[in-house]
Amino acid sequence: MIDHFNAYGIPVRDLDKCVAFYRDKVGLKLELKQDDIAYFVFSKQERPGVALVTMENAVNLMSEAMVRPKEETIHRTYFAVFVDDVDKEYEELRSRGVNFVKPPTTFPWGQRIAYFEDPEGNLWEVSTFLKK
Repeated sequence: MIDHFNAYGIPVRDLDKCVAFYRDKVGLKLELKQDDIAYFVFSKQERPGVALVTMENAVNLMSEAMVRPKEETIHRTYFAVFVDDVDKEYEELRSRGVNFVKPPTTFPWGQRIAYFEDPEGNLWEVSTFLKK
């Protein structure tokens, strides 16, 4: 029975560029870096982490038909993380050069959300529920 996540895997074309982005701009802790994979952990939890895998490695692990490395994909999923203060996180990440595709917005259900993308267009949501 599957009972927890170990890592969120993201196939990438330029591993070094993405490593620099997640380490230097987003502030994740780089735990492992090899030629074809990098593994990051969050400051408040070690697992699950974020695994960046080169397209070539992803093809070797699965198959070219599954990974489709030559295709540009349409994003249908994104990673969502909670933070204490979305506006503070937004300003901090923007000051480091992170490209936000949607600034902080408060939704009717009381959640404040902003969205950014990594160098390869993978989307992330940072959010918090506002205190009443």
